[in-house]
Amino acid sequence: MSASTTVHPSETDAPALSQRQLWIILGSLMLGTVLAALDTTIVSTALPTITGKLGGFSSYAWVGTAYILASTIATPILGKLGDLFGRRRIVLSAITVFLVGSMLCGLSRNMTELILARGVQGLGGGGIQALTFAILGDLVSPRERGRYMGMYTGAYAASAVIGPLVGGWMIDHFAWQWIFFFNVPVAAIALVFISATLKFPFRRRSVSIDFLGAALLSGALGSLVVGLERGRSGWLRAPVVVLFVLSALAIAMFVAQERRSSEPLLPLRLFRNRVFAVSSALGFLAGTFAYGAQQFLPLQFQDANFVTPTRAGLYIAPIMIGVMLGSGVGGRLIARTGRYKIFPVVGFGLATLGVAVVSRITPTTSFWVLVLPMLCMGIGMGSTFTTSSIASQNAIDPKDIGVGTAALVAQRSLGGSIGLAIYGTIFTVTVRDHLVATVPAGSLPQGTPLTRLLREPAKIRALAPSVRHAVVESISHGTGRVFLIATPVAVVAFVLATRLPELPLRTTAGVLPSIQE
Repeated sequence: MSASTTVHPSETDAPALSQRQLWIILGSLMLGTVLAALDTTIVSTALPTITGKLGGFSSYAWVGTAYILASTIATPILGKLGDLFGRRRIVLSAITVFLVGSMLCGLSRNMTELILARGVQGLGGGGIQALTFAILGDLVSPRERGRYMGMYTGAYAASAVIGPLVGGWMIDHFAWQWIFFFNVPVAAIALVFISATLKFPFRRRSVSIDFLGAALLSGALGSLVVGLERGRSGWLRAPVVVLFVLSALAIAMFVAQERRSSEPLLPLRLFRNRVFAVSSALGFLAGTFAYGAQQFLPLQFQDANFVTPTRAGLYIAPIMIGVMLGSGVGGRLIARTGRYKIFPVVGFGLATLGVAVVSRITPTTSFWVLVLPMLCMGIGMGSTFTTSSIASQNAIDPKDIGVGTAALVAQRSLGGSIGLAIYGTIFTVTVRDHLVATVPAGSLPQGTPLTRLLREPAKIRALAPSVRHAVVESISHGTGRVFLIATPVAVVAFVLATRLPELPLRTTAGVLPSIQE
């Protein structure tokens, strides 16, 4: 099958962008990026309310998993389609799908409809995340990209971190549907501005679309993410093992298909590029913190310190501030100096210290004791996301920016999925074992699963004082264990950051768009 594609022209093929035009485009794209990242975590504090309204508590986890699964699958595929058909067309389609998915989420009448709608929303969100970073690579040279990439990355990561706060605040003040409805006008604004201003020149040529590769990659990622979700209740259960085996087989078949495809969905040559390979690994490890480990802190604050969902979200503000500092300041310094390697090295050095301190958390640990460690964690995530994006885009061929950036974003999301599954299992097992050892049999409410109890702080608070103390202590013990296991992961990331090759940053962009006046 043939299709049209984008061939990057020379800079003389289109007029240069004014600073105002550039900011209009980047601002509109950033709106989409914020929404897509926010929706990966916004439902975490809202799930008890949503499941209470719609029923179906047993499937509550799939509200978040459906979004992550669809987003992870869509990211590399839509990134490649952006390379083939032009990113303007694909990003507008992705925003439209995200907008429709958000409306469907708010209109859902039961959990099945909500889970399906979240899948639709995730397809659009994955495309937005991949394509907005790729478009930035088209518009701005690697040397100047740091100042803009820092803002993009800061907005992207901070939105994911602040998601529980936004979700908690909206649940406290509005109906749960507005968690999804508020996306609609913002996405519509981004759609209008991008449609009116962003024009990429391209020439047509005949290409083949790797449909088999897309199917195999979707099967591999889908089986892996579903297996990780189901594995939380037992990693050796037959359905979980089958899913992991299917994922491994699909990956092996995907690699074989990409080697012989004339237009591979994910060119394997990218991973032979040492800068890209190390950047991908760093993004993956940073994702385990951004979307994995840090999500247990709001739970700790609600279940052990008994603060409201809104305040629990506010308590993780130091992470968000650290992300913005690490990405924003780091991006500007990269643009000024042309050097990038030092930032993930320092960032993960600080993150290691922060994670190690948080691993000592107890029910009586003051919030103020955690401020500096959380700030260090945020700086590590922010600086790594910015650096990995700039370094990888600088090292690969401009024609591969779309698929390369998408692969990088997918690695972060996959890192979050794997991290959340592993840390979630560690947390649950630790809390359960501690409860068995400290709480007399029959002391907990009859018929209440542990996972449900942990999402209903009011029930914990209503327990007898001695039992409540044991439950709170178990939760803090579980949170500490999560960050204790995360500490060597941070050390590995620090060592890996020292192995990141540093290349001179290019001073030319991939493509200059013509702007519709």
